[in-house]
Amino acid sequence: MKIGIFGGTFNPVHFGHLRAAEEVSQTFLDKVVFIPTNITSNKKMTGIVPEHRMKMLNMAIKNNKKFESSDIEIRRGGFSYSYDTVVQLQKIYPSDELYFIAGMDAYLDVKSWKNAEEIFDKINFLVVNRSNKKSGLKNLIKLIQFLPDKLKEGVKLDYGENRLILGNNRFVYFLKITRMDISSTEIRKNFKNNVSNLFLLPNEVINYIIKNKLY
Repeated sequence: MKIGIFGGTFNPVHFGHLRAAEEVSQTFLDKVVFIPTNITSNKKMTGIVPEHRMKMLNMAIKNNKKFESSDIEIRRGGFSYSYDTVVQLQKIYPSDELYFIAGMDAYLDVKSWKNAEEIFDKINFLVVNRSNKKSGLKNLIKLIQFLPDKLKEGVKLDYGENRLILGNNRFVYFLKITRMDISSTEIRKNFKNNVSNLFLLPNEVINYIIKNKLY
C-alpha cells in the first residue's frame, strides 16, 4: 500500500489542506495519514491545545475512506520533527511504501530540517505547489539546489514524471495542484474579527470553533 504522510499544525484544518490531500491521493496514494504536530520550532502557536486540533481534523476527514489521522506527534510530546515521525511510522507500516507530502515552501527550506539528509534516504517526497507563481516545477535543475548538499551528486532528472531521482533511488516528485488561497492564519483572524469563514473550512469545524471559543 502507498501511504502519504501529511503533517502540519492544522490550526485549524481547512479546505486547502483537504483538497491537496485529495488530489495527491487520486494520483499516487492508497491512503493519506494526517499528523497534527505537537509543537513546531518554526511557527508561533496559539493557545489551542493539540487535542482541539486533533478533534477538528477528525471531523474534517471522517467521510473520506482514504483519509486517516494519527496523534503520534502529540503523544510523543515536545517539538515535532519530521525525521522522528518517519522513523516511527516505518515501524508501524513496515510493509508499506511511505511518501512524505510537503508544500513547496517547506521543500525550499528542507536543509534546515533535523537530519534532512537521512529523511531523503528513508522516504520518497511528494512536493505540492498551490501557487500561480513561477515556482520552477518544470525547471528540475533549479530545484536540485534546495536538496541537502550530500544528495545533490548523482541526481537524475525525469521530466516525464516531473521528479528528481536521487542517487539512493529515492524520488522527489513535484506536483501542481489546484490553487486555493486559504490560510489558517487568516481564518483565525476572521474568527477574532467576527468575519465569516463560510466555505473556507467544514461547517462542523466552524461550529466546533465557535462553541469552544478557540480563536
